[in-house]
Amino acid sequence: MTEKNSDYPHNAGKLAKPVILFVEDEQDLREVVAEELIDAGYDVVQACDGEEAMSLLATTLPNLILCDITMPRMDGYELLRTVRETRADLLDVPFVFLTAHDGSEKIVQGKHAGADDYLVKPIDFDLMLATVAARLRQMTLVRDKIVADIHSVGQSDVQAHDAIARKAFNSVIKTFDLVSSGIVLFDVLGGVRFANQAAKSLVAEGITPALDALTPVSSAHFTRAFSVLMQEAILASQEGRDYTEVLSLAQTDGVRNLVVTICALEATGTESSDEPAVAVFLSGGDHGQPAPIKSLQTMFDLTPTESRVAWAFAQGLRPEDIARSFGISATTVAFHKRNIFQKTHTNRQADLIALLLTMPVSAQEA
Repeated sequence: MTEKNSDYPHNAGKLAKPVILFVEDEQDLREVVAEELIDAGYDVVQACDGEEAMSLLATTLPNLILCDITMPRMDGYELLRTVRETRADLLDVPFVFLTAHDGSEKIVQGKHAGADDYLVKPIDFDLMLATVAARLRQMTLVRDKIVADIHSVGQSDVQAHDAIARKAFNSVIKTFDLVSSGIVLFDVLGGVRFANQAAKSLVAEGITPALDALTPVSSAHFTRAFSVLMQEAILASQEGRDYTEVLSLAQTDGVRNLVVTICALEATGTESSDEPAVAVFLSGGDHGQPAPIKSLQTMFDLTPTESRVAWAFAQGLRPEDIARSFGISATTVAFHKRNIFQKTHTNRQADLIALLLTMPVSAQEA
């Protein structure tokens, strides 16, 4: 009859002791050996032969198997072979044979069968406990080494991925710094996540979330309007909607000094995320200089009129403003706008503005 002092479920929820599966057909010996193992601090699961041991292994995950060789129904050799062939999860579990045969032939046979160690009856309990402890210690060292190797490989992969990501990010930063228009990226809380060199140059005293130090001629009215549009853009970003608005800041003589284009980006993170939710494009400086009409014609095969209309959009002018400024009808402006979208492969005004405002410095100076 099988006696179980402990099994796997019994160990759940507490600091588990090493579990020994002890397989022995002699009940008296089985009980004595089990008692010695329990006194030494192990949990013991007992089986009377190999078949019962296989049944117990369905619910028990031992740290070591101590097994007699000569048993009815399924002997120790057959149990060892079955465990190694059918239980991949137990491949590193030490298997120690226990037998009355002390001949070297049996020991060699047991080693060839895959046994990790061999104890001879009558049992020397001190030797048995030392052997069990040594095999468990060896198994722990092997498992720790495997975990360390996996962790090391994982860390290497993470470090390699981070290095690639940093390199790609630095390349993007360098590219943005070649753009003459200012680019500022904000998160969902309105915090600045990135500003290129042009943006920093346009800001006399540095970027702030409210851009209240945008230029020496910033006004309270502009700051309030910008804050309102930023909130609307952040909401649109979180809802996955398109959103584009333009603010212009003029000098006292009415000359346009700065154009601020606010575009919502699709944000997938939460308020704790630092991913960009809004892109702000800043176009400033002396607008008395000719717009890069030739560059637009060369790069996108625009006509001179289409180039002027496209650049007017980038400067924040609305269709009615463009129609009035160029002395053409609103219908003509709409016609040119459709042609511009087709030639620049854009689908909406936000995409067109982003494209024109992120033209390289060299192209804009062409």
